Amino acid sequence: MGSCNTQMQIDDLDDRTRNILFNIISVSLYRYFNRDKFYDRYGSPLYNQENQLCQLIFTYVLGIRFNASLHYDMHNLIPYIEKIISNAPYNEVFDLLEKLYTYHYHDIQQKEPIDQIINSVFEQEYVGYRFVDGRIVPITDENEIKSIEDACSGEFEGPRTHIKKAVGFIADREHKDYKNCIKESISAVESICSIIVGNDKATLPDALKILKKNNLKIHPVLEVALIKLYAYTSDENGIRHAEGLFENDVTFEEAEFMLVSCSAFVNYLTANYGKVGGKHA
Repeated sequence: MGSCNTQMQIDDLDDRTRNILFNIISVSLYRYFNRDKFYDRYGSPLYNQENQLCQLIFTYVLGIRFNASLHYDMHNLIPYIEKIISNAPYNEVFDLLEKLYTYHYHDIQQKEPIDQIINSVFEQEYVGYRFVDGRIVPITDENEIKSIEDACSGEFEGPRTHIKKAVGFIADREHKDYKNCIKESISAVESICSIIVGNDKATLPDALKILKKNNLKIHPVLEVALIKLYAYTSDENGIRHAEGLFENDVTFEEAEFMLVSCSAFVNYLTANYGKVGGKHA
């Protein structure tokens, strides 16, 4: 069945979406912890893992007390999960999904990872968020997501670290920081440029010159576009050096654009550095 939504879900989740998410989470948890009803429960790794997951969710998501002398299982946890997914603000639902992924789901061998399943639901239900690198971020285009994911998993630590930080700033639903998202995004480009040129102060034009000297063919229009965008962000009065701006002077649209664009820059430069025989590629 296709989505019933006619408008992008940004600041809330409708009942249909919440119901689907709860069904997926509850079935997945019950299936995992009850997948073999004959296993030796007491003292087994699965038995202990179930209790640990419940305690972590009680502590870091719900903020409620539990009795450490007792064992908690899915029958204790699921009612709380249902309450959050059904009634809590959308950002608290996302917090729960992220914590479940962090504490549990990424360790489970499944045919399809839970973050991909949730992304499919978000796409189906026209939700303006996606799981990217373990965080739920407000990005809607699949090509944009792929570009950021590639940059988050790139082979060079410097650019990879900056992009991950940028994702963290734009994904923090309680304390968004669009200025630092942009600064970290540009820093990722500067980092890959310094790797290519072998100079910490290298710029994008410097890196493009090195690549061209090594027989990389760059379309003139693309080269001009890259340099102009970089110049805009790096100018003393531009957003790269926006020290005098207040946080609300920088919009989500600007932060998203720069995160996506800089991720694409990093991927483009990294790939072509390898093509021309970069010593680290």
